[in-house]
Amino acid sequence: MSRTNGQDGPQFRSHKSNCVKPGKGAGMSRRSRLHVPGGLYYVVQRGNARQPIFTDASDYATFEQLLAAMVVRCRTRVHAFYWTKDAIHFAVQIADLPVGRLMQRLTSQYARKVHRKHGESGHLFQQRYHALLVDPDTYLLRLIRYIHLMPVRAGIVKEPGEYTLSSHNAYVGMTQVPWLSTALAMRMLAPRMEDARTEYRRFMSESSDQADDDLFDKGCQDDPRVLGDRAFMQVVPRHLRTYRSTHSLDQVIDTVSSKLGLERTEVLSRSRQRRLALARALITWYATERGIATLAEVARRLERDPSTLFVAVERYRTLRPDLFNIGSLHDSGPLLRRVLTLPQSQQ
Repeated sequence: MSRTNGQDGPQFRSHKSNCVKPGKGAGMSRRSRLHVPGGLYYVVQRGNARQPIFTDASDYATFEQLLAAMVVRCRTRVHAFYWTKDAIHFAVQIADLPVGRLMQRLTSQYARKVHRKHGESGHLFQQRYHALLVDPDTYLLRLIRYIHLMPVRAGIVKEPGEYTLSSHNAYVGMTQVPWLSTALAMRMLAPRMEDARTEYRRFMSESSDQADDDLFDKGCQDDPRVLGDRAFMQVVPRHLRTYRSTHSLDQVIDTVSSKLGLERTEVLSRSRQRRLALARALITWYATERGIATLAEVARRLERDPSTLFVAVERYRTLRPDLFNIGSLHDSGPLLRRVLTLPQSQQ
């Protein structure tokens, strides 16, 4: 596979302070995803029940082809990666498309291809993935080192260069990855490429410690979704934060049914009429976009295959952009009535 360095993405703001204390991880309540256009995220997605995601070399190639296409189409930058048979780890810089939508597209497309290849069905990936917003000035280089040393810490290899399913060898100039962006990290090390590679090797030889493991696993105490100091978290505009809605999935179903002039029983039926397919697509899009439910949860409630709903959303978002707008349901039926009846302290 021919691999060359990609271009670095938008510039990051500078925040040089140390991170606040790591968060408590699994003991904390689940929070909605934080969407920051131009942000750097450390993303981990595992196989469902730790089952294999990749079974042979062609599966890895298929996944990388889809990722390469996404990098171009979504103006995304991948700064480091590490694949295992049952998990994917990568440092990704997004543009306008939220990490959730990006991962949904990538994993759904890959799952469909793998299922067709092996004649299988069911969930290939876990419903929940790890996404940590990272302050790049302070933590990008440490995150790259953390990712590249994973196979060493796991006892798979003795040196990171021995593991071929990571981006380490691209950073030392041993291989080329067209969709990988190394320029930003290398410029942080030294102005000239050869000097930067020398500095990279020295930096990798320092090894990461347990503190890095805790930081990249748990985030910061103030917000486990973020790895950065309080100054970094404060510059994230409030209006860009995606909070989990208080509405239930059943309320969304009722609201969409009312807006489209349908009966709830029709939407929940087995009928494949186009008007019902549109309603189910709108329910799926709104519920996942607002953090009300995951794609898998909506699929179970509507008794439909997740991939079918995903394809329907992609189709009807193009055909009916007037409906696929976060504000289009705010003044509709059940959702509005619920907001109007909330106690004053909750409004």
